[in-house]
Amino acid sequence: MKKLTQCVALAAAVGFAGAAQAAFIGTVANTAPAATPTAVPGNNDYANGIGIPAGLFTGPQYYDTTDSVLLSHSIESVSSDPFKLTFTYLGKEAGYTGSFLYEGSEVFNTGSSALGQTFSTIYSAGLGKLDFGFSSVSGLNLMGSVSNQGTGNQALGYNFSIFEVGEDWFILSLDDNNQVDDNHDDMLVMVRASKVPEPGTLALLGLGLAGIAVRMKGRKKA
Repeated sequence: MKKLTQCVALAAAVGFAGAAQAAFIGTVANTAPAATPTAVPGNNDYANGIGIPAGLFTGPQYYDTTDSVLLSHSIESVSSDPFKLTFTYLGKEAGYTGSFLYEGSEVFNTGSSALGQTFSTIYSAGLGKLDFGFSSVSGLNLMGSVSNQGTGNQALGYNFSIFEVGEDWFILSLDDNNQVDDNHDDMLVMVRASKVPEPGTLALLGLGLAGIAVRMKGRKKA
């Protein structure tokens, strides 16, 4: 198991262990009737390593051709209560320089962001589609962009698919329409929604860490 996958699994198990909750985010179809899950394409280098030359995915793999993804869908909030959103940059296979934006500001960039880099924020806008999107440039030229809040794209073929990892966990997979590489692996970002820690919980965590520090200090003296 890759280190990043181990960290994600550990965060899920330790960070919110025992906290029963309703879902915070889900998917909504942008077409009617609702589109069905689509199989991961066999020419996707992310999936099986076979594809157009120059298509080299950087990062660990999370799904393959045995899985399916959602096209023409968006991620939406299904909770009226505030919750924590965490985005994680997972990897890329892109000829263009891709950006992931949240509320109009760049969060990750395929040219400069480190694998596993995270961004967290408290979401309190209630029900509706989350405000994030992708854009790509070649030099100074905009090659395409797409918003989770919309239903169309500014460049033909520029879109992202959604892979469900678990409740409140999704992977967003960009296809930037660059013909030198393959499909829906040009930029991968994981989005996770979780309960906002209550002040009492944070206080208990602080006391626990303080207790560990005292014990470690005592061992060193011994």
